[in-house]
Amino acid sequence: MKHFLYLCVLFAAAINAHAQLDVHIDLKRHIFIRGEPVAATVYIRNLSGHDITLKDAPGHQWFGFEITRGSDSPVAPHKADYKNDPLTILAGDSVTRTVDLLKLYPVDEFATYKLRAAIYFEEAKKYMTSENFNVDISDGRKVWSQTVGVPNGKEEAGQYHSMTLISFQTPTALTLYVRVEDVATGTLFGTYPLGRLISGSTPIAEFDNENTLHAFHMTGPNQYMLSKIGVNGEWLGQSIWNAPKGRATVRKKPDGTMVVVGASREKPAAAQTQPVPKISDRPPILPPQ
Repeated sequence: MKHFLYLCVLFAAAINAHAQLDVHIDLKRHIFIRGEPVAATVYIRNLSGHDITLKDAPGHQWFGFEITRGSDSPVAPHKADYKNDPLTILAGDSVTRTVDLLKLYPVDEFATYKLRAAIYFEEAKKYMTSENFNVDISDGRKVWSQTVGVPNGKEEAGQYHSMTLISFQTPTALTLYVRVEDVATGTLFGTYPLGRLISGSTPIAEFDNENTLHAFHMTGPNQYMLSKIGVNGEWLGQSIWNAPKGRATVRKKPDGTMVVVGASREKPAAAQTQPVPKISDRPPILPPQ
């Protein structure tokens, strides 16, 4: 009987510990193209009844993830010794943190990943985990590809980089992506969505004298998107164009400048929330808050 009561006490303590923090994870979808940012949002609610401070402890980072590839292959972070700033959560309050998993973990292989948020609560000496979330890393259909050299004066000068346009069916629309990678090493500099692609339309790709890619594609009836991507994967912006009288195109003039023919510019596309990193950047040690 005493043994039974002892087990009940342990069970109750475990339930109480896990109830101290409510942790959830959410991603916008379950399927991503290889190299695309994988934004994961973690929600943490303080149910302890008092103010708490989440902080790293010896051998434990308070904010992290448990990720497995396939059925049983653990995925380690890029930097095992990353640090987190302490975070205080008032009693009953919630905090939200969104991170790009691709910058923190090597989740860039064609596979199915099972992931969950893992929050270390030093007060309870336990990890509080979220529910599991499955993510498939897939690929789309290559619609165009070209290998070009990196010009002198640029980082990676003398190397050869491939720039590929890929169509990929997301849950909401057929989307055009661009992927930039090193031909020799296979280093992936980035995979970025360029916007909705009208089924049956063919994107147009041209390079200027700096080997900057100008990708021009139809996003809707009489509407086009012009995207500029540097040879090292730099994101250089987008613009929207209207062609009410027919099909438009982008061309390179004899002096090397690029022009859109048959359309007028509507307005600048909304700027992305974060700049595309340089190729010299490394995955951040601290997950962004």
